[in-house]
Amino acid sequence: MWLLFTGTFSLHELLIGIIAAVLASAGMVVVTIFYQTPFSPGASDLLALWRLPWYLLSDTWVVFTVAAKDLLGTEPADSLFRVVPFQAGRTKNPGMTARRALATLYSTVAPNSIVLGVNTQDQKLLFHQIKRTSVPKMTEQLGAEA
Repeated sequence: MWLLFTGTFSLHELLIGIIAAVLASAGMVVVTIFYQTPFSPGASDLLALWRLPWYLLSDTWVVFTVAAKDLLGTEPADSLFRVVPFQAGRTKNPGMTARRALATLYSTVAPNSIVLGVNTQDQKLLFHQIKRTSVPKMTEQLGAEA
């Protein structure tokens, strides 16, 4: 990745890349040892990813049209926070930890929504949308309610 980033095979760039890779690897080892998070996704949780290409396209279109209308002054962007019920489970459950992480990842990749957090105590999912749309089916599959 460093070579793609720099676009050169200069000796000093290669040395900096090696140092960065060693430091990043050491950091990963430290985090893995001291901050273990049980993560055990189910197959259906991972397969919810198949819906993502559609959400990438449709949400890109939504964001583009909202931006165009906002720039033209015809309709301002909504930009709203939403809270929906979410079956978050217990904090120490590896399967539920995976579902929370995957719901956050899958939903945030789509341009119209950014998941800000999952509250395990209240069983809620907080996210931001530029324009209000329905809760994505992949997020529903992972525990959100419409």
